[in-house]
Amino acid sequence: MTPRSWAANPARTARRCTLIAVSCGVALTTLWTVPPARAQQWRGRASTRVQYVELRPFRLDSVPIGNTVLTAGQRMFGNRLVTCAPAAAFCFFYASDEAVSTAPLVQDLDLTVWGFGVEGLRAYVSTRFRASLADEEFWPRSDDHFDLIRGFVELKRSRYRFRLGRDFQVSGLGFYGYDGGSAQVRFRPGRIELEAYGGWGLARGLAEPVTSDALAALEEFQPRRRNYLFGFRASARPISNGSIEAIYQKEIQTNRSGIASERVAFEASYRPIRELSLEGHADYDLGTGWWGKAGTSIGWSPITKLFLEGRVFRYRPVFDLQTIWAAFSPTPYTGYGLTVGVRPRPDLSIRVEGERRDYADTEAEVPFQVTTDRTWRAGASASWRANRHLDVQGAYHLDFTFGSALSAGEARVNTHPFDKLTVGARFSAFQQLGEFRVGEGRVWSLGGNLRYETPLGTLWGAVDRYRHDRRDEASGLPDWTQVRASFGLAFYIGSEPGRRP
Repeated sequence: MTPRSWAANPARTARRCTLIAVSCGVALTTLWTVPPARAQQWRGRASTRVQYVELRPFRLDSVPIGNTVLTAGQRMFGNRLVTCAPAAAFCFFYASDEAVSTAPLVQDLDLTVWGFGVEGLRAYVSTRFRASLADEEFWPRSDDHFDLIRGFVELKRSRYRFRLGRDFQVSGLGFYGYDGGSAQVRFRPGRIELEAYGGWGLARGLAEPVTSDALAALEEFQPRRRNYLFGFRASARPISNGSIEAIYQKEIQTNRSGIASERVAFEASYRPIRELSLEGHADYDLGTGWWGKAGTSIGWSPITKLFLEGRVFRYRPVFDLQTIWAAFSPTPYTGYGLTVGVRPRPDLSIRVEGERRDYADTEAEVPFQVTTDRTWRAGASASWRANRHLDVQGAYHLDFTFGSALSAGEARVNTHPFDKLTVGARFSAFQQLGEFRVGEGRVWSLGGNLRYETPLGTLWGAVDRYRHDRRDEASGLPDWTQVRASFGLAFYIGSEPGRRP
């Protein structure tokens, strides 16, 4: 909790902290007083990752106005667009600066403890520690050294489950975290599962409160208090080859002065025969009265060597009512796609897919004629396992729409000299034409990777060199030339016999 939140309502904050302290005290007292019916067990997974990253920031540069040329009402310096103030002697533009580098370090630790003498009782915590071995200024959240991603005490039986602490929900509504609790009940007839959850909400997709300094860039639009979040989820499998799920979730301000979000989502799947599968999903924003994501897909595999999937979908971005973005009526798109997977041989698989998206009218007045409101996507990939010591993968992807396009390809080769060692090499290239600026250059990449399972744990590393082939140095496009590397070690710890990470 930030000092600002304390100052906003110290009485409510004190009650909140008292409730957390009492709950934790009850949980600890329960764990301390239960008889030691069996030996306490614990298990954890530690993962350490170190990266080396190069980037080329922009710098503001200038040129005398006499060195520029007026073309179609715009000032140009070579092929670079510049900005000139009235009656100014100089014009300004942004150019790529010298490369800078940093080396962020991340340490993840997951720990589970059980065996307190009560069946199904366990404690779980997932944490993340951050540090930087070099410049902290340009790497996101380098100064935020600790995150509690998840941490709770759980009591689980065959018919019910209770949790208290920090947890999150992943559903058709997205990723939402909260500090509170949940209760889940299961009924065998119809395999019905009901769950209620709630507490003080976290930012969507982030294990931080909305008042956190990590979101300080929102400035005046950042909420001054945390929200209450609560929801209800129900799922059932009335038949062995079908399932349905529904979820309702609401966020309100802690002073109860307004709603941050109120949404529902539905999902269903059905497999009438082994070769055919049907799936569908949709979510609805009750706060704005808009449908968000919706789609349905049909998968068909008439033979083991062939798989077909057709899909129809719709998407509209969802913004909390506390933000300014909800006022801009985000534009939805609809589309359809087809995927074909073929396995002509046991060691060879091929996948081809295509997709089209149609965007709705933005209702924005623009000084030019829009030639298309569609996006085309296509891609292909293949994987070949030559033998148990060698496998090869390749992929190509193309996006094409009004004002931008992306063409990218990648090839990988992995060798396995023996069971615990993997050594690989990869080559990739992409060309991106974006936002009405034609970039004729390409970015080429050559890299390698290694993975080795030691008695201590799994050691891995990767190094990539990116080279930007810039055909027009004066185009004003950023320079992508850089080196990136990453190294890590993952291992299990604890009193239970281990598995390989």
